[in-house]
Amino acid sequence: MPMTPAPFPRAILLFLIAGLLTLGLAAPARAQSCTFSASNIVLGPVDVLGSSPTTATGNIAVNCSTFLGLLTSITVTIELGDGSAGLFGSLRRLGGPSGSSLAYDLYQNPTHTTIFGGSQGTHGGQPVVLTGSSVLSLLTTTGMNVPVYARIPGAQNAAVPGAYSATFSRQPLDVRATTETCRPVLGCDTRVTGFTFAVQAQVRPNCRVVADDLDFGQHGLLDRPVDATSQVRVTCTAGTSYSLGLGHGLQAAGIGGRQMRDLAGHRVGYQLYRDAARTQPWGLIADGLATTDAGTGVSRAVTVHGRVPPQPTPPPGAYSDTVVVTVTY
Repeated sequence: MPMTPAPFPRAILLFLIAGLLTLGLAAPARAQSCTFSASNIVLGPVDVLGSSPTTATGNIAVNCSTFLGLLTSITVTIELGDGSAGLFGSLRRLGGPSGSSLAYDLYQNPTHTTIFGGSQGTHGGQPVVLTGSSVLSLLTTTGMNVPVYARIPGAQNAAVPGAYSATFSRQPLDVRATTETCRPVLGCDTRVTGFTFAVQAQVRPNCRVVADDLDFGQHGLLDRPVDATSQVRVTCTAGTSYSLGLGHGLQAAGIGGRQMRDLAGHRVGYQLYRDAARTQPWGLIADGLATTDAGTGVSRAVTVHGRVPPQPTPPPGAYSDTVVVTVTY
């Protein structure tokens, strides 16, 4: 007559299966081990008067634990929001002295065509997504570096000199790093973390100057005053104090002795003035005859009033002189 097996072995079998299931469920938690760190991005010095952009590159380092294993798949998604200074029009904003702003943005590529963004904040753009077997191998061995390309457009003339910055630290408003790992049978696990970095720029005081030629035209006898005007255009960063001076010329012995000459060495005396009445000679700071002003970030035109006084007429010819325009700031 057959014997009924004792229940003890069955109880042992159920206990072992339960133990195996418990060990399997713990594995994904151990696999989720990715860290993120980012370098600050330093732009500058920034020439806000010029049309050329200012660029710099930062880096986000991603490292994941080797516990992920060969059968694991991984997807890392990195998103960047607006930054602490918010937006400046359609671009991100760097905050500066007295509420001044610089527009800039962050990109995924060195040609600055793909904005580094995501679902965080209101800026938009695209997140960086790392996935695939080759990515998994790098993340769990040497780690990966994700470049961040920053660009400040040129011609932001309203920006005053000083330090500008924006930080990315508010999680998830500014930064969000999502790691999803999946293993056969055991399913997927997702973790969200963040990192911090700053974008910094320095705007330095700067001035640019363009001077037109002063042409007295063609004349016969110099028996009466010959007047002419030209312009000097000065552009300085907003709030930057400057002085504008005009030199004595190549032939002059001083302010009162400016002279034009021809190739044979003949000379014609002339003078430059700050006023239309031609009573205030123009000179250098050392002469006490320069003008002073403060920049606004836009070009300011200054009129140069020239006069050739009556004098003995030299032989016919082309007479000229060179005057150096000096802007001190």
